[in-house]
Amino acid sequence: MSVFQQERLLFNPATPENNAIPAIFAFPNEYTIGITSLGFQIVWATLAMRSDVDVSRLFTDLSEPLPRNPQLLGFSVSWELDYVNIFNLLESLDIPLHSCDRTNNHPLVFGGGTVLTANPEPFADFFDVILLGDGENLLDSFIDAYQEVRNADRQTKLRHLAQVPGIYIPSLYEITYHSRDGEIKAIAPIDADIPSQVQKQTYRGNTLSTSTVVTEKAAWENIYMVEVVRSCPEMCRFCLASYLTLPFRIESVESSLIQSIEIGLKVTKRLGLLGASQPQYEDVRLSIASVRTNTVTEKLASTLANRDTRSITIAVESGSSKVRQIVNKKLTNEEIIQAAVNAKAGGLKALKLYGMVGIPMEEMSDVEETVTMMTAIK
Repeated sequence: MSVFQQERLLFNPATPENNAIPAIFAFPNEYTIGITSLGFQIVWATLAMRSDVDVSRLFTDLSEPLPRNPQLLGFSVSWELDYVNIFNLLESLDIPLHSCDRTNNHPLVFGGGTVLTANPEPFADFFDVILLGDGENLLDSFIDAYQEVRNADRQTKLRHLAQVPGIYIPSLYEITYHSRDGEIKAIAPIDADIPSQVQKQTYRGNTLSTSTVVTEKAAWENIYMVEVVRSCPEMCRFCLASYLTLPFRIESVESSLIQSIEIGLKVTKRLGLLGASQPQYEDVRLSIASVRTNTVTEKLASTLANRDTRSITIAVESGSSKVRQIVNKKLTNEEIIQAAVNAKAGGLKALKLYGMVGIPMEEMSDVEETVTMMTAIK
């Protein structure tokens, strides 16, 4: 049985029409990593549920049967370190790395995800199309617009797509600099028919994302992921999760969140919550992402411990109150210690800490305070 045959789908793929767009949707890492990405799952399912798209998945180590002449090649980019894998996949498909070297015989290479939305410019020479913002708003608009010009020449396609809010066509903009090795002076469209600005698209709904596939081959085995919140109200100055995905949204617990969890429990007993929560389900293994320190109560720790979770992760950034103030981390050492006390009292066996070294204005004495804090926690 192949890896793909072991997947349990939580959506109904459409049967592609005879004239469906042949497309490849890629994740520039191994299958076990890519299939654990909720963003990748959602975009792939959205494409697969359209009868006018015939989409195949591609990873660095395996793929579904790929179309011989794809018209679209998409990448979901979650981490900067996957950058080089994009080049490797393009080369494996005999597609020129630079967009300016591609012809009408090559697919349009599009991309989206956190990395590209945060700063598309380091990637601009290699993508024909970059989707800025949330896929809920962008994806269908992109495919609909492409359908209108799919038989046109490459330049016509790009100019048409540039009119869609949130779609950035790098080749249709010129960049000027203050000096050859200096900062950007301006990014301007090549003519008046191209929008002067590309507006990042933000999904405003309160029904958030859930897994579209569950598999034991995922990095988090057999996990069903539920997005409990999107963005973050804490506004730590280094964190894209706050600024990039504003406004802060929370799933409705009484209706859609409970409904979503019950759908997942039909195929697995392992839940992954992207945000802290305390669902009341027996016999369920529960995993949560890192949580704010002041939410680590004894009750939460006990709930997690009773559902086969051994540790909890909190982001403290530094043991220095000065450094935490610089990055707008609203946290005291006393609260960190109390979180550790609560975690142990609730039955958890370990506490993981996220931290950083090298923050601007940080001194060696601040690093030493972090060591002191960790010793105190132990």
